[in-house]
Amino acid sequence: MASAEDDYDIDALTEKLKAFAVTQTKSSSKMDSKTVGKIAKECWPKPLQTRVDSSVFPKVMDKTTKSISLDNEEQIRKFISEAAIQYDDVSKKNKEFKKHEKFLAEKIITSNLGIKKTEVSKTGGIDRLTDPSKYTGSHKERFDETGKGKGAEGRVDKVDNSGYVGNYKGQGTYDKKH
Repeated sequence: MASAEDDYDIDALTEKLKAFAVTQTKSSSKMDSKTVGKIAKECWPKPLQTRVDSSVFPKVMDKTTKSISLDNEEQIRKFISEAAIQYDDVSKKNKEFKKHEKFLAEKIITSNLGIKKTEVSKTGGIDRLTDPSKYTGSHKERFDETGKGKGAEGRVDKVDNSGYVGNYKGQGTYDKKH
């Protein structure tokens, strides 16, 4: 059930899968069940996600390593074609395997797998909260001039308990009195 090479760019698909596999399994040559599940969750429609874990991966995986080899182009093609068959079944569209193969492969190629986007805080006011000029009292001491927190140094008053005994607070004052 391998598709024609014209349908989708197998090299781009392989590179994308290898790059994602490195972030998940620390190996760019194989994908385990967990990695396949994350790809399905990030790229493919929801009804297909459960079927990928339960039907597609067990059919395609290497039985000894329990993973899909990303160095084996035929195994990648089989993975996409089996997913397309399941998607065809889920979407109730009949016999559009080639179209679904291309659709699923393109979804992976165009997605930002494993890349998390940082967003600006929706609450706002972060600058105001870390501006020490707006605070009064002991709260001023929690931040330096740049607005960076000082940590425990800004919250706790350190007591110098050095001297002859533990709680002696007059170290260095003997000579001044005599």
